[in-house]
Amino acid sequence: VPSRRKRSAWGGHEDDDCDCVCLYEGARLALRELALDPKFRGVQVAAASSSLEPSYSRACLQALEVLPELSLTDMLSYQQIGRTGSLTPRKTTHFWELHKESDIPYNEMLFFDDCNWGDHCADVTNEYGVISQPTPSGMTLGEFHKGLEKYRTESIRRAAVHKDD
Repeated sequence: VPSRRKRSAWGGHEDDDCDCVCLYEGARLALRELALDPKFRGVQVAAASSSLEPSYSRACLQALEVLPELSLTDMLSYQQIGRTGSLTPRKTTHFWELHKESDIPYNEMLFFDDCNWGDHCADVTNEYGVISQPTPSGMTLGEFHKGLEKYRTESIRRAAVHKDD
């Protein structure tokens, strides 16, 4: 979800040569929607990151503001960050841990991923049945809504299958 941009693109000074970490605008809008829209009350948000610097990543999550006085960390119910212990570069290990920790069924999870060097979405979908939405250029609000629609469609399909059982 975070992106790196020159500060000048986000209100800094043109001559400021410092990079900063910030949310993609679509991600910020999606997270605000999750935080403010009553229909999302009870939705749990998690982070699954294969970061090589987990402590830095956690600090960034704490510093990224979704709304005034609401950080990204404040919105997260679960975090699986890094590539050590049971976590590997494959997101399937992160989802295994998220499932173990949360007890949320895989098919009730929705995953957004902006990775362009591998297909984590296909990995977690094929391995566990997680519903996923690629965001190859960073999260957009349209991709967020597309993911929600995939989730809704799959939920309706599952309910119909179980109704017939």
